Amino acid sequence: MSIHSLNTSESAQNYALAPICIVGGGLAGLLIARKLSEAGRKVIVVESGNDGNSEDVDRLNELDDPSSRYTRATTGRRRGLGGTSSLWGGRMIRISPHDTSRRPHVPDGAWDLPAMELDTYEEEIEALFKVASGSHDELEDDTGPIAPEFPVDWMSLVPRWAKCPRFKNCNIATLLKDELRRSPNIDIWLDATVCDFELDAQSGRLAAVRARNFTGRELLVRADRFILAAGTIETTRLLLLLQQRSGYRAFSRCKVLGRYFQDHLKAHVATIDRSDPQSTNRLFGYRFVNGTRRDLHLELGHGVQVRDEVGSAFAYIAMDLDDSPLSHVKQIAHSIQRGEVDLKATVRLSGNVGLIARAAAWRLVRKQLFVPADIDLRLMVCVEQLPDWNNRLVLSDRLDALGVPMVHCDWNPTQTDERTFRSTISAISAYWEQAGFNQICPLKWVSPVKEDPAHITSIAEACAHPSGTTRMGLDPSTSVVGPDLHCHEVPNVAVASASVFPSAGSANPTLTIMKLALWLADSYLRESSRQMRPYAISAS
Repeated sequence: MSIHSLNTSESAQNYALAPICIVGGGLAGLLIARKLSEAGRKVIVVESGNDGNSEDVDRLNELDDPSSRYTRATTGRRRGLGGTSSLWGGRMIRISPHDTSRRPHVPDGAWDLPAMELDTYEEEIEALFKVASGSHDELEDDTGPIAPEFPVDWMSLVPRWAKCPRFKNCNIATLLKDELRRSPNIDIWLDATVCDFELDAQSGRLAAVRARNFTGRELLVRADRFILAAGTIETTRLLLLLQQRSGYRAFSRCKVLGRYFQDHLKAHVATIDRSDPQSTNRLFGYRFVNGTRRDLHLELGHGVQVRDEVGSAFAYIAMDLDDSPLSHVKQIAHSIQRGEVDLKATVRLSGNVGLIARAAAWRLVRKQLFVPADIDLRLMVCVEQLPDWNNRLVLSDRLDALGVPMVHCDWNPTQTDERTFRSTISAISAYWEQAGFNQICPLKWVSPVKEDPAHITSIAEACAHPSGTTRMGLDPSTSVVGPDLHCHEVPNVAVASASVFPSAGSANPTLTIMKLALWLADSYLRESSRQMRPYAISAS
């Protein structure tokens, strides 16, 4: 692998040439580049950030958001090699088949790419991130089923179990660094933000992308195929920019580019009573099965969704670590994920020998995280926003530091989101009683839950799971990409991000994004094995 940077290039104008150009060096982009390069394909990766952290580059994530309602545009995204995986909590869980199928009360929410095709990549991803295999729907080890205290009830909640790699394995750039460096087939350009396009008006194909840095140096990449893997918001901006640069001809038939912007809405709805700290630790402390951390994911039953005509949702347990020595553990883990060392947190943690010893004992004997009695356990609910035409991304009249239009965001929770919250809370109440948790750890609901006139959406925020704005489908007027993830209108441009999701479902999107990336890479390899297509590009 060769790594170049526009910031250190001696030339003001730089040129690159390859059969495939990938825009975005995060999870999706690097997984595609790795798979294609292993098969002997030459790939260029263009990444806006560098191999560290840059506040100037991350400011390019700022939105033109008059309502200031979407708060995760900057805190939930990171530019640079590895992308947002340097912030990722590592939660991986398979999206439910119900969420991708046709739901009568969710118009145009079905996926035209069969989820079963994507699920074939799960073992490959688990091996890469060094997590143990096993079902997301059942928790068991060599001794048999674990956590029988959690019943399955399709008319309230269904317990599922997310898998989490170690923090040091979450950052894809760190995880693949040595492997990518050995590859002779990948060229990566850093500090190169795509700002313009060259479109072949006759064929309707994209001929080249132009990137630049803050000092005016430029990179022109010509390729036969382009893959946009820059995350939902940035990928959508690039396609909107391509539409503008083409004189609004590139997506002339498409009515939905930028529409249906959605996220999961998250709210703290209750605190779990910890009068019995040992029992609550046994119930809700992170579990370790075959060396992999497993997180409880209480999913809203499909029966409830159909009955109440609401979206999917899930609840999980969050720990309030602000005043706990465990916060130092978290700080150390996240610094390792970013490739740094937090010496202050390490020193502070070393003064809590008793806690370290007890935590080690719980991990060894009970195979769980030890949660001290003074740490609050918060019940968090995340609801799926159903597709809404009025939630959208468009190009702003305001320009960013590179002279490119910013993204203007129109996004607000809807009354349907509120109904999904209320339906989920009702299901949680029924589940708590059914499982007998009311006798062990009753829930202390927050005020908006207890007060009928109050809106839970007023205390909710986005989860940094944006999706939906380049949705997949069969009709070029109501979708941006086809089931093959290629743009209907610009056939040599594919999209590998959650922006293609027609609906968000009730799972963290990262595992599904990685599956889409690997599926797309394999589709290229299958096509090229059938017929090696020539690519007509020139260096001029």
